[in-house]
Amino acid sequence: MPDSTTTVYRDWNQQELDAQYNNRAAAPDFARQTARYRTLTDSAKQAFHHVENLSYGTAPEERLDLYVPTGSGAPVLVFVHGGAWQMLGKDDSGFPAHALLPAGALVASLNFGHVPDASLDTMVDQVRRAVAWLWQHVADHGGDPDRLFLAGHSSGAHLVGQCLTADWPTDYGCPADAIKGALFISGLGDLEPVRLSYRNALLHLQAQDVGRLSLVHQRPTVSCPLIVAYADGDTAEFQRQTREVGHYWQAQGLPTQALVIPDRCHYQIVLDLAEADSVLCRSLANLMALVPPAPG
Repeated sequence: MPDSTTTVYRDWNQQELDAQYNNRAAAPDFARQTARYRTLTDSAKQAFHHVENLSYGTAPEERLDLYVPTGSGAPVLVFVHGGAWQMLGKDDSGFPAHALLPAGALVASLNFGHVPDASLDTMVDQVRRAVAWLWQHVADHGGDPDRLFLAGHSSGAHLVGQCLTADWPTDYGCPADAIKGALFISGLGDLEPVRLSYRNALLHLQAQDVGRLSLVHQRPTVSCPLIVAYADGDTAEFQRQTREVGHYWQAQGLPTQALVIPDRCHYQIVLDLAEADSVLCRSLANLMALVPPAPG
């Protein structure tokens, strides 16, 4: 058993590594911030036309909600929530509609399994199947399947990364270029330090799982622009991981934008997607070629 000074990963000992991956301890007001996800989602349901509990699979949790603008042919944002692969859901994930619907986008919020009941492999497949379902069916709800974009936060960013390595034509019946752009917020591109941290008590990752489930250890199958963003209040490891995903994407010769969002903690940064004037939301709107609503 290593003692408290033994290096476990990079320069971190076990206690230090665990602290780097403990976002709750790093942001003591996480409960208040995550409660805002549900409050803002509830208000989005009151403010906008939406369709709830559409099934993208047969499991009870395989459901999604759509927030739908008027008209047809809207670009589509698929939002993949965080929560350490163990909490939150679609009813906490509709808040980007506040900024994106007035600009003309359709927003999809997803449910999928959580540990310990679902493995990471199951979650990856569920999110991919939800994206495939949307590509096949979103036109029925006013969305444009040829303008499909992804955004994910924290563990949800990890799942978005796995969508960039899928064999879409063979495994999911979608064109290879179905995803037109992605936003990766304060996420995880390499699960090796996660495997070595306290989090693995729930995840049960083996060494051989890391390469298969880590974006930076795979070759991308999707050639789309990628925005990577982290909060200045994120831990050093979450900042490093997000930067390295950006470096990895840029090394593939693909368009990459990197953002550091000031005055935010890990749980606050994603709420900027509900604020049309925020740097994060403006960058996403530019990626999606949205037209901001007229003032007033």
